[in-house]
Amino acid sequence: MQLYYLVFGLFFMFSSSVSAVELETIKVTSSRGTLTAEDIPASLSVFTEKEIKKKKFFTVEDLLRGELGLDVVQSGSHGASTSIFMRGAGSTSTLVIIDGVEVNAATTGSFDSGDLTVDNIERVEVLRGPQSIQWGANAVGGVINIITKKGKGTPTHTFSFEGGSYRTFRESLRSSGSFDKVDYSLSASLLTSRGFSTLNERSGGSEEDGTVNKTLSTRLGYDFNSDTRQEFMGRYTKSHDETDSINGEGPPAENWGLNKDMIGTFNNVDDLILSAPFQKDFGRRWNLKITPSFFYNRALTVNDAENDGIINRTYTLDMQNNIEFHPNFSVLFGAEYQNKRGENIGGSNGAEGYKKWNDNEALFLQGIYELPGRVVLTAGFRQDWNTTWGETTTEKVEASYQIPKISTTLHAAYATGFRAPSFNDLYAPPAAGWTKTSNESLLPEEIKGSEIGVKQHLMNGRAKLGTTFFYTETKNFIQGGPGFVLDNFGENISYGLETSIDLKLPNHYSLSIHHTWNDHYLFEKTKSNHYQMGVRRPKHKLNANLYYNSSNLESLVGLFIRSRAKGFDYKNETPAFGTVRAAITYTLPVNRNIKVSLRGENLLDARALEVGGFGYPGRSFYTGLSYTFN
Repeated sequence: MQLYYLVFGLFFMFSSSVSAVELETIKVTSSRGTLTAEDIPASLSVFTEKEIKKKKFFTVEDLLRGELGLDVVQSGSHGASTSIFMRGAGSTSTLVIIDGVEVNAATTGSFDSGDLTVDNIERVEVLRGPQSIQWGANAVGGVINIITKKGKGTPTHTFSFEGGSYRTFRESLRSSGSFDKVDYSLSASLLTSRGFSTLNERSGGSEEDGTVNKTLSTRLGYDFNSDTRQEFMGRYTKSHDETDSINGEGPPAENWGLNKDMIGTFNNVDDLILSAPFQKDFGRRWNLKITPSFFYNRALTVNDAENDGIINRTYTLDMQNNIEFHPNFSVLFGAEYQNKRGENIGGSNGAEGYKKWNDNEALFLQGIYELPGRVVLTAGFRQDWNTTWGETTTEKVEASYQIPKISTTLHAAYATGFRAPSFNDLYAPPAAGWTKTSNESLLPEEIKGSEIGVKQHLMNGRAKLGTTFFYTETKNFIQGGPGFVLDNFGENISYGLETSIDLKLPNHYSLSIHHTWNDHYLFEKTKSNHYQMGVRRPKHKLNANLYYNSSNLESLVGLFIRSRAKGFDYKNETPAFGTVRAAITYTLPVNRNIKVSLRGENLLDARALEVGGFGYPGRSFYTGLSYTFN
């Protein structure tokens, strides 16, 4: 622990909130293309395809773990249920978008990213803070926007293989390119692993819980002419994830006998994501985009006694207009229709299940004033009409001011938002013999969020520093009351500091250090859990990476440290831990189309326990090879 505090203190002294990579002129689609990543007056991290490959992760949850403002928590082995918390908000307050498709499930309200691989992904944007004026409900912690690779240039094809610890093997085949008016990207991958026990050893687990993940992804585009384009994007994931029965840390005797190392219990998950955006430019100043999309999710839990699960469908038609009225002033406006359907199949402990749906219609408007190199001002609102919770209005204002002489940018934002109760919150039936905990009278949570920060470039851009303070207040907070029945009461307060530093060092080295301090608590004087922290969300997180990049060799050494996190009771608090990883990729000089890689995870074999009772990966090693050809 002394080493933990020493390393933590050294890194914190140097920390500062800038994006993860060189932002250049990337149009931020999570802000509906209103500004570039360099100019947006908001807290944004962008991970390009190059950055993703450099980090050598094969799942999105591993890519995002420890990044600014994020808590990524996986409940067990590869493919296990994974939650993403942003700025202390719950997982239902983080909206995940894949190719314009909102993929948060209607039943649970959140997106389980445990089976989401990085295959065919061109960019991941993380936009922190309330974004309800553009995306509606559930975007109050922030938005994670994932964009599939667009094919460019001469068609190229890549075969890659990786294998290693826990009898893990991953094969993938990718192809992308363009010809005439058509561009395409395609990928197919298979990930298999024997894994480790979902129930950890201290809690009675011993047998392996494996996974099989099959993923197909495509993006097809056709340019009718220079100002008219049609695209089709699709992603399908089918997984089979073994699991156990878990009720917290400790042996079965301490958990009412509910901790069981179960053989033959697994989750079968199917995710289908489809979108077909159509874009039309009317001159140089008006861009129209119409996007029909569909999301399907089926998650079935199977064991020897019974089956239960959920089915989610979301149909969306979105229209947005970006109009430039003046070189310094533009307007974003549009409309959205969305139909969500959720089905709880039941079957677990005699539960009956349910089938529910709702419709949501929305209008949104945002004005953007930009004086290049100096000032950016935005202001907007959104109006939602929902068949379940009625009418909601949200607003947002943002501002940034650059001081070119000293390469300093000041930025600030204020926004309101709302988090709609999920179908499970409203309608979930009780298991046989248990009390119903859902509540059809729940109101949406109401959120107010603000932030203020500074970005600083030094040494001609070789050092990028910054810091952002944020404060979020949630009213009508939804949580379990007496008898665990959900209700609206109290306020949830979350505030903190996101800091980072990015350095380009001599001799092909670079250094990235990200730190998040986030304090959050429930403000409810009449309740026994007054001033209690949110579960599974540590107060401190630090992520540091030292990179080396030359013509033939890429390598990194990474450090991740997090403080202890509260569990749902005192037994399930998880201790502080730190992990070290390393990765190296070598391009063969005799054939630069061939690359070999080696990586090691949790090299010090730390007890990296994220959730009480669940397993965690120990020291592991993986080696791989990729071959690219035309």
